[in-house]
Amino acid sequence: MESRHPLDAFFAQHIPLTQAMGLHVAGRDGSGLRLAAPLAPNLNDKGTAFAGSLAAIVTLAGWALTTLVLREAGIEDAQVAVGRAETDYRRPVRSALLADCRQPPPAEIERFLGDYRSRGRARWELEIVLMQDDAVAVFQRARYHAWRAAGTADG
Repeated sequence: MESRHPLDAFFAQHIPLTQAMGLHVAGRDGSGLRLAAPLAPNLNDKGTAFAGSLAAIVTLAGWALTTLVLREAGIEDAQVAVGRAETDYRRPVRSALLADCRQPPPAEIERFLGDYRSRGRARWELEIVLMQDDAVAVFQRARYHAWRAAGTADG
């Protein structure tokens, strides 16, 4: 698969599962980020999307948005990980997986970046949704942590 977004190459190199899923960045704008994956490689025995694939795509959407917000602020070497996630599976997914992570309001972004710059670490909560037939099929609220990698002096 041809890389369309810089994070696609990162996923391919560092998170092999994303290759098997067919996962890629489908969009990034001021409202948030979208990850996509086709249904076929993510099917379960019921002919719907496998819950593990759904968990992976929504979790990666939050990770990707956090990473991009940091990079867009000139912070390239931050480490990012999910610390806690609550995921609700509300309805079966029978089509392509499209996970949308909403961008927090500007004040929340500034707080997050300010914490990172002043303390070398920050955390925030994000909401990620995966829709099916105009209804929320999967909803996740997750806390993401960012910290300064050892030996770096990010600004």
